Amino acid sequence: MRLLLFYLVLMVSQGFLSALLGDVPAPDLFLLAVLTLLWRIQPWQLVLVAYGVGLVQDLIGQGILGLHGMALAGGVLLASLVRAQLTNSGIVERMLVVFIAVIGKWAVLAALMAWLAGTGVNFARVGAVAAVEGTLTVAVGLLVLPWGAALLQRSRMLQKELL
Repeated sequence: MRLLLFYLVLMVSQGFLSALLGDVPAPDLFLLAVLTLLWRIQPWQLVLVAYGVGLVQDLIGQGILGLHGMALAGGVLLASLVRAQLTNSGIVERMLVVFIAVIGKWAVLAALMAWLAGTGVNFARVGAVAAVEGTLTVAVGLLVLPWGAALLQRSRMLQKELL
């Protein structure tokens, strides 16, 4: 029950932070919600979960259906490649995993935006938004990832031995 409440708080907080910060891009709490599962489930399962969470994000935010799904899946795929080399014990490792996931997410987003727009995309503006959102996401990730790991540790759900 606490785990479900945790993910619900993240989803609601995304909307509040987006409205509160106005023109400044809010941290991506949907990405952080998926990254809490990084050390618990297999990478192929995590990519599917990330795509599903991204679809929910598109449905809630009325975006282009599948855009955030592909972006989150790309970010999580890149993060799972890095995760294989790290443990979930230190602050620097968490920062690196979130940073790599943000880079993967924005690389996929930029490619999809360029493909969908057909015309030139202002990559300087995309880079500026990505830098601000990435910085905030890494900072908030330092709080959210340990909180999610503690809740998952207490829960019997999603144990790697059972999946």
